[in-house]
Amino acid sequence: MVMIMDIIGFLIENYALLPVILPVLSAILVIIIGSIKENKEVLGTIVTIFMAATLFFAYNVFNDVITTGQPILVYYMNFPPPNAACFEIDGLSAVFALIFTTVALAVSIYSIGYMHKERITEYYSVFSFMVAGLNGVAYAGDLFTLLVFYELMGITAYILVAFYRNKEAIEAAIKYLLMGATGTALILYGIAMVYGLTGTLNLALIANVLRTAPLSNELYLILVLFLVGFGVKAALVPMHSWLPDAHPAAPSGISAMLSGVIIKGGVYAMLRTMFVLFYGKNVVAGFTWSINISVLFLVIAAITMTLPNLAALVQKDFKRMLAYSSIYNMGIIFAGIAVGNVIGFAAAVFHILNHALAKSLLFMDSGAYIMRIGTRNVVDLRGIGKKMPVTSITFVLGSLSLAGLPPLGGFYSKFMVIWAGMIAIAAGNWIGYWVAILIAVNATISLGYYFAILIRTIWLTPETSEKAENAKRAPITVIVGEFIVTAAMIAISIMPFIFFDAIIKAVQMFLDIDSYIAPVLSS
Repeated sequence: MVMIMDIIGFLIENYALLPVILPVLSAILVIIIGSIKENKEVLGTIVTIFMAATLFFAYNVFNDVITTGQPILVYYMNFPPPNAACFEIDGLSAVFALIFTTVALAVSIYSIGYMHKERITEYYSVFSFMVAGLNGVAYAGDLFTLLVFYELMGITAYILVAFYRNKEAIEAAIKYLLMGATGTALILYGIAMVYGLTGTLNLALIANVLRTAPLSNELYLILVLFLVGFGVKAALVPMHSWLPDAHPAAPSGISAMLSGVIIKGGVYAMLRTMFVLFYGKNVVAGFTWSINISVLFLVIAAITMTLPNLAALVQKDFKRMLAYSSIYNMGIIFAGIAVGNVIGFAAAVFHILNHALAKSLLFMDSGAYIMRIGTRNVVDLRGIGKKMPVTSITFVLGSLSLAGLPPLGGFYSKFMVIWAGMIAIAAGNWIGYWVAILIAVNATISLGYYFAILIRTIWLTPETSEKAENAKRAPITVIVGEFIVTAAMIAISIMPFIFFDAIIKAVQMFLDIDSYIAPVLSS
């Protein structure tokens, strides 16, 4: 009894950790109840309630951090600095956890109608652990904590990609596992080198030790290790090849998580570590990364934007087409990071938000189509808009947002990345030219599959395919899940600058390294 009261007291005092703890409790409760009676409606409802509570607390954490302008620091082991195993939540952490949990809530509702009854306990318990992993990555204050939750996020993703246990799913999961394990090995080696250089794994203390250190061969090697290691989860080219295989094989709710948030977890981990180690070192006028790092980031962004965007044009499997589109959008995000100024970082995070919502929506819509026509072939979508109008309207909104058509959110975030490039040009950073050109060209290419292929096939083709002819409305919980994400997309499209201003505050807090270091040094 005393131990229970101590735990309750800890949770009340450290409510900021509830977005990590509640999904774990959800998973445990699902396992217990599922072992007694496996009912997908009951288990789905339990997880949905927990995800709603998680979102509530994630928003409160975000609001507290942005309002006070101070990070929230929680030590969860009795180790003082420099070992300092902790969670440290700043503005960027809070924004990412909010994005992760919003998509998770929609997917939990969606899955009630989408998933079959078999092995539903496994599905919802692993899904809950995935959300805990994502929020743990966002809140981690040291490399040990970051890696533990990063691996939890990865292991749950491997399991859910293989959920159907057919040949396609198992092959995709093994490929993802092998690439992910290789990435983790590189990250571990990079962490070991960081510890050797600084004597700590705490991110704030690492920043404090290295803030005045010049770039060295050791730091460049760490850069490559982290870039490749985290680049696997982030699906940056050429570490992307698992994604087009995993998306078609996984349940569509998990495809929504993979594209909506899992790859964003990789970007977040990369951004957090890269900033601590490399931001502001050896810079010249107009640049905020060193010239070498800026050029490297630009090349990766250019390749990650262009090659998958072209590959998407020739896909016949619409889930595979959307998977390549996700990789292309990661290139846009990385372009904002390459620019390196405040607007560039904020625009990248804004695009992460818009892409997370729109792409998770498109994969949920795709799952609804698959439920009714039993195929992933684009040709079989002909005329399905007339048969499934609600799902098809949301599909169009998501597609147009990702294609960058105003006044939808995707237009604003792409425009903000270009705007960041223009600001960089004015400051003497020539990378801004290339960022603007690359985004404009690739946005035009993306119209080729979003509008010319997908929207035209669904709505504008006069004849209806044989399989679409008998399609009927998706289950109500599927539609509710789609509606939640659509409502969030519309809110951003109506009030883009309110959301962007909040993100700028979060990014400015992230870039203020002194405010991140101070709580740890004073503890």
